[in-house]
Amino acid sequence: MTLKTKFKRDIHTLRAAVNKEFFLDVTHPKLYKKIKRYYNNEEIIEFTGDHYTDYDILMEVISEDLS
Repeated sequence: MTLKTKFKRDIHTLRAAVNKEFFLDVTHPKLYKKIKRYYNNEEIIEFTGDHYTDYDILMEVISEDLS
C-alpha cells in the first residue's frame, strides 16, 4: 500500500507540512505518529533516534512519495 492510498484523506496536510507551512509533529501529532509507524513498518526508513534528523528524513521521503 502506498502513502497516497493509505493516507488519501491527509494528502493536503502532508503537502503543507512538506512545504514547511507548519511542523507536522507539532500541529498534527497523531498523524505524524501514524506516518512514522507506516514508514517504520514498511521498512522504508531506518530512523536514527534523533528527533530533528528523523523529522527531516521523513519530510524528504514524504515529498518523494507525493510527487
